[in-house]
Amino acid sequence: MTRRIRWFALLGVLCLAAMPGFAGEDVTLEGGFVWEREDGNHEGDLKAIFTPTGEGAWDVAFHFDWEDGPHVYTGSCTGSLDGELAGDVVSDGDREMKFKFSGSFEDGTFSGVHNFVTKEGEIKRAGTLTLGSS
Repeated sequence: MTRRIRWFALLGVLCLAAMPGFAGEDVTLEGGFVWEREDGNHEGDLKAIFTPTGEGAWDVAFHFDWEDGPHVYTGSCTGSLDGELAGDVVSDGDREMKFKFSGSFEDGTFSGVHNFVTKEGEIKRAGTLTLGSS
């Protein structure tokens, strides 16, 4: 009986370790973003690193290049990396801006929108983002 319990315990640990993000493993997704502007859309490459912080909770870091060079916007999100996902991030640099993003995964690809929060607390659409396996 003891040998069987040990076997099931080992099997359980191996299954947890094999699930990305579940056992503390970062998940990296790559894709792109579109910033919708009146003077024309601006597009760029986007890399997102998700670090699990609990069940259905993640820290996230978005890496991308924008006008003056590389940036990393950081924050947190809730949901699933194979379902619905939404979160908040804050810009880097001197001019701190808050952003919200939301969307869902379909066939391994995340499609969503990103919005910025004005100083008055209004949420305004900024554009779209797409992420898939790297």
